[in-house]
Amino acid sequence: MTRRFSLASLLTLLASLLFTLPQAAAAPVTTTAAAAPTAATRIMPLGDSITGSLGCWRALLWRHLRDTGHTNIDFVGTLPAQGCGFSHDGENEGHGGFLATNIARNNQLPGWLSATRPDIVMMHLGTNDAWSNIPAGSILNAYTTLLSQMRASNPRMKLVVARIIPMNPANCSACSQRVVALNNVIPGWAQANTTAASPITVVDQWSGFNTATDTYDGVHPNNSGIQKMEQRWYPAVVAALSADTPAAVGLRVNGTRVVEANGATLVMRGVNHPYAWYKTQNSSFANIKATGANTVRVVLSSGHRAAPTTAGEVTTIISLCKRSRLICVLEVHDTTGYGDESGAATLDQAAGYWISIAGVLRGQENYVVINLGNEPFGNNQQVSATWTTATSNAIKRLRGAGLQHLLMADAPMWGQDWQNIMRNNAAAVLAADPQRNTVFSIHMYGVYNTAAKITAYFDAFRNAGLPLVVGEFGHSHSDGDPDENTILAQAQAIGLGYLGWSWSGNGGGVEYLDMVYSFDPTRLTPWGQRIINGTNGIRQTSKEATIYAGQ
Repeated sequence: MTRRFSLASLLTLLASLLFTLPQAAAAPVTTTAAAAPTAATRIMPLGDSITGSLGCWRALLWRHLRDTGHTNIDFVGTLPAQGCGFSHDGENEGHGGFLATNIARNNQLPGWLSATRPDIVMMHLGTNDAWSNIPAGSILNAYTTLLSQMRASNPRMKLVVARIIPMNPANCSACSQRVVALNNVIPGWAQANTTAASPITVVDQWSGFNTATDTYDGVHPNNSGIQKMEQRWYPAVVAALSADTPAAVGLRVNGTRVVEANGATLVMRGVNHPYAWYKTQNSSFANIKATGANTVRVVLSSGHRAAPTTAGEVTTIISLCKRSRLICVLEVHDTTGYGDESGAATLDQAAGYWISIAGVLRGQENYVVINLGNEPFGNNQQVSATWTTATSNAIKRLRGAGLQHLLMADAPMWGQDWQNIMRNNAAAVLAADPQRNTVFSIHMYGVYNTAAKITAYFDAFRNAGLPLVVGEFGHSHSDGDPDENTILAQAQAIGLGYLGWSWSGNGGGVEYLDMVYSFDPTRLTPWGQRIINGTNGIRQTSKEATIYAGQ
């Protein structure tokens, strides 16, 4: 949020991509890695005819991985490559007509695993079970059997499992809803069964896939469909190919959750405080804690728009947070609206600020979250398109400087991500973090004016197994009327953190976003009453971080 925030009506343009498989043949690919310094990572595509048959999404994925430097890979399976217009490594376990429940019951997977010895399994399985009216619970039981067999074959197996593409065949009117029922329970199954040694990642192949335009028969993907499937698989496979993740220190992400060093879940419930603009209002930390909050997000300046927040000030802020038993999210506000605002700092400049004060941040990993930069891009589409690279590079700079904290990455488009740039690329950014310790932050104002928009955004991250918080939101805004009731209710229902904007001191026509009048905690505004004392609000749902137990 900036005190000079404005958004015009938003029009999201969906580009229609025409896709044609190239015919130029490349040199045949072998699956031996004798010349490589280390053994190739063996990837097994597992499924039914959507994975098998021609399976051209596998060909596209193999080529995409190779073109982006992931050359030491070997797609494996007992079935050979087929068609697709160019040579590729196409071995697979895509068995047309097979059911997950039958594969498990007939004990077929162990033989395939023994013959191919995969390190990563990509599983899109359950379409035929749904067509056969097998209950979702029975399909999940089969998943569990298959997972046990994978781990028996390789205790460090990485499973990338799909929420399967939709199905709407002419002769099965109930199939569409059966797929929905299965997809609804896959993320919970994955979260319950993932381990540090053998992680499970969920890839959402269902959302945005249209059986009318992306299949040729209501079931099997056409050229448009296989392109969509490849685009969904790619970032998750890249993440799985990455070297084993170093153990995170202090606060960290675990799947979709933020957890403390002892593994206890931390669901952020808190308030934004505009320190950089009101440096004498330090009683606000204790007053925010008195609302029941467990987290405070603190506005800092890197010096590009206001006087820089010094290392000494940051030390004081952290001390005030700890004294008030609050988790401290520190954010650089100078990046707000880059591409729209001429004075805004880049994420690279924000990274330079964090590195300049690294000495006072190290050792505070249990208490401090580093929010790379507030709303780091405006609505300039060309500039916002660089969000993935700019965010990844900023993260790498901080990790290179030895900062191991939980990082928070804000969305572009004034934090509201109305073109889904962060939503579509968050997995790639997480994969670029050597610590795999980045949580993503969406700001919800006028763009999120319906329950459907809010739940769709939350579900996209949850289904992809990615961590998300609402870093800012309000009950009203000049760009529209956010649905704060749904934000609060859905966040509580799925254990997602939220941080309301803001304690006090707003100007530029958005003074209604103050929670208290003139920093006086005894004078709550209507927004303050709602977020602090209302249903699903801070006082009702916040739980203090366990790091403060006994202190």
